[in-house]
Amino acid sequence: MKMKTGVRELRMALLGLSTAAMLACAPAYAQLSTSTIKGQITQAGAPAQAATQIVAVNRATGFTYRTVTAADGSYVLTGLAPGVYQIQVGAEKSEAVTVAIGETASVDLAVGAAGAAPAPGSQRVVIKGSLQRKDVKTSEVGTSVSRAQIENTPQVTRNFLAFADLAPGVRFDVDPATGQGKLQSGSQNQDNVNVFIDGVGQKNYILRGGVTGLDSSRGNPFPQSAVAEYKVISQNYKAEYDQVSSSAITAITKSGTNDFHGEVFYDRTGSSLTAYDPFQKKNRAAGVDRPSYTQSQYGFNLGGPIKQDAVHFFAAYEGKDINSPRQVVAQNQNLLPNAGIVPGLLAQAGSTTAKFKEHLFLGKIDAQLSEDQRLEVSTRIRRENDRTPEDVKLSVPGNEKDRRNDETRFDVKHEWTHGDFLNEARFGYENYTWNPHALLTTPFIKYVVSPSNTPNNTLDVLFAGGSPDAQDRRQTGYSLADDLTWTGVQGHTVKGGFKAKHVDFNLGGTSRSVDILHELIDNKTGIATVYQTDPALAPITVKYNDNQYGLYLQDDWKVNPKLELNLGMRWDYESNMLNDSYVTPADRTAVFGAQDPRPGAPAGQTYGQSLAKGGVVIGDFISTGSNRKPFKNAYQPRVGFSYDVNGDRNTVVFGGFGRAYDRTIANAALDELQKNAQPNGEIWMIRSDHKMPYTDQFSLGLRQGVSVWNTELGYTYSRSHNQFNWFGGNRDVNGGFGTQSPIDPLFGSVPPFGTLVLGDFITEARTQTAYAKGDKPYSVSSGWGLAATYTFSKGETTHNEWTNDLFNWTYGRFPLAWHPSKDVERHRLVMSGLTDRLLPWGIMLSSKVTLGSGLPYRIVNCSGGFPTATTPGTCFSQKGEGGPFREVDLALSKDIQVGFGKIGLRMDVLNLFNTINYSGYDSWVGGPSTPPKNYLGGDNANLGVPGSVAGPMRTVKFSARYSF
Repeated sequence: MKMKTGVRELRMALLGLSTAAMLACAPAYAQLSTSTIKGQITQAGAPAQAATQIVAVNRATGFTYRTVTAADGSYVLTGLAPGVYQIQVGAEKSEAVTVAIGETASVDLAVGAAGAAPAPGSQRVVIKGSLQRKDVKTSEVGTSVSRAQIENTPQVTRNFLAFADLAPGVRFDVDPATGQGKLQSGSQNQDNVNVFIDGVGQKNYILRGGVTGLDSSRGNPFPQSAVAEYKVISQNYKAEYDQVSSSAITAITKSGTNDFHGEVFYDRTGSSLTAYDPFQKKNRAAGVDRPSYTQSQYGFNLGGPIKQDAVHFFAAYEGKDINSPRQVVAQNQNLLPNAGIVPGLLAQAGSTTAKFKEHLFLGKIDAQLSEDQRLEVSTRIRRENDRTPEDVKLSVPGNEKDRRNDETRFDVKHEWTHGDFLNEARFGYENYTWNPHALLTTPFIKYVVSPSNTPNNTLDVLFAGGSPDAQDRRQTGYSLADDLTWTGVQGHTVKGGFKAKHVDFNLGGTSRSVDILHELIDNKTGIATVYQTDPALAPITVKYNDNQYGLYLQDDWKVNPKLELNLGMRWDYESNMLNDSYVTPADRTAVFGAQDPRPGAPAGQTYGQSLAKGGVVIGDFISTGSNRKPFKNAYQPRVGFSYDVNGDRNTVVFGGFGRAYDRTIANAALDELQKNAQPNGEIWMIRSDHKMPYTDQFSLGLRQGVSVWNTELGYTYSRSHNQFNWFGGNRDVNGGFGTQSPIDPLFGSVPPFGTLVLGDFITEARTQTAYAKGDKPYSVSSGWGLAATYTFSKGETTHNEWTNDLFNWTYGRFPLAWHPSKDVERHRLVMSGLTDRLLPWGIMLSSKVTLGSGLPYRIVNCSGGFPTATTPGTCFSQKGEGGPFREVDLALSKDIQVGFGKIGLRMDVLNLFNTINYSGYDSWVGGPSTPPKNYLGGDNANLGVPGSVAGPMRTVKFSARYSF
């Protein structure tokens, strides 16, 4: 049934695309994905006359954009698709002007004497000054990633987000063990990023990672061959950006042109092209070698005219097949006898692969029906099957789940220009489904062993049987947006708009689709005995809908030729972010008003009163179905400035401050429902006073042209509030934590229920950065380009685990305090360069270098003693320093002309010098030891020993393509 539904959605999307093609009318470009050209026209040395016609013609598509000059000879062309333009003033034309995504290009033009006839073929419009200083008169802290960088910078995954770390404070990390990516800015929550593709936010409402499918997949969110360019804005974005309070990435896709262009590609890597990491070598020495595996990526794209200068199409497909290696090694074999089930169990270990398959498709049609109307229709389809183990090291073959990650999007954009007005309207549809389910329906068996042969202090050996995870979570959305730009007042570009979106949530599943058996292997006989059974739980589903509204007004004000102000205000509202109609079950609610049954509770003291002694007002978390209220005060002022010191775009001071609101993922509502549906299970409750996470930002910087270089120095500060966390809500009869270690919550609640877990908008984060950037853009004439960004960061969080994890278990135990963030390096340098002049035969050489001081980690120090009935113990957290990160990537490519096309051959080498970048450091000090086994006086000799690697080992990828 699910397959039929997916096919039906695919047919609907393709039908919508083909219908739009037959209707063949008109493109549009949302403001987040367009550019602006503005400047001054002089004629014979004086300002051009008012109402002089200005026309910009896109050289690739033939689309035209028109405006007229103001009384002082100034002009503004808005809503331009990024690309190469020729500007016409009357009958005269300029040389080519290139604008990038989101850029406001300043282009001053000088026209010949009035009435003078240009010579045939001459270009009488002259650009005044240099266009070398691109995108400098902006208040944003951002970095543009060009198509040349996307095509040539070395990488293996073909994920266009891999280059986002060229922006200050932004990281894109791929876990080598799982292949999953993570996009993050500073110490801010990873959920609060957003990616806008052709102006459409790709927000993940139900899972983590900010973008649909990002942190729960080995695949890519979008076909890289369809991305023309993108921009990373890490600070001070304008008011039109919504549902983002961290970094915003805005990308523009390719469009068809007046010429047919296409490409077919294939690339491959695998075990014979990838070096062993130290842990794989260790397993090989133990008799479990790494299996043979491959990774293949392939695809095509094609674009061209349906009607010259009027209607164009573009289509792109990319596929990915991955067989990731797994070395399944039984743990704690020193405690196992060669008897009973042990020989047969150990035989199930060994080498295997985790399979992944992905299909990505983008289809797009754009057209210009008249001088003042354009339309664009696009569809995007993503389908994935991912075989993932319960545990990479412990799961024998079969103990896996098939994780489906499917997405369908359909967008229509319409643009209408009239005089000083530009109106952009959009309709969108989206359907995203995440559906991991077990391959086997047999019980999940956790084989363990114990030195004492008792269920106490057990150690894992292997996992077998079916995976217990079975989820089916979906967000379906319909959106309508309209943006209006007005340039009728001299020096002002005023933008305003609204967005309305309806989202249906269908969230279901269970964490135990099969029985979980805990089997203890006798360390003498090898016989396994079930000592604990966690029975399967029926799936639980929550369905609700949410209406989202957004309004904004933005004025880009050119106060004078040197000073520009960006003044904006935004307001957002959600009617039902976290299932406001939910009612806490009566059995859970009743325990708080009843006598606290635990020893030491005075007669008449309820469990709720015991919690209140510890500062937990439980009434704030009990939902009646009517006391949850949506947040209404998401007002977001955003102010920026840029000052061109000499008026030549060479020295520009810029800065700004603003507030940006985001949202909390809907999966919290499912957690609450599922846990409370279990008889005598845990108690999960979300605070009824819902808040929205937000970040206050401040930036100040200087851009300076130095010869052919664009350089930038800057300082940014961000402080995030209202990050959602689950925490341990239980307190003893005196409102305290009993004899629990200071690093642990007080688990449990009152009989017959399990642990009390509360959800609240409690965590804050702050990041300070000082950065330096240098950029020399690549050009065919120079033959080389180089970009470098150094960032010094200080990231902190109030999360007691020092991270942005959803669980902040010990919140409330201590006064609010700032901790170092485990997600922020102190020093980081990222460089990217390419040239076709160093090597013979026109071979293109490109490289990316990433150097970092290493992520810190949190050490748990209990060397002073554990808590007892009479002493609280001295466990505390302290900072550990991870090792530095070093990675040098290299790519070589060569294009060979063949007939009317060309063949491209390429080799990428990641981690050229095979540097081992360790991570996963053992952070447990342990109790006091005599003599001490580690440098902090504890009994854990493995303190500070790494357990994984943070980046790839040397990996070679070969690619071939044919393009025309």
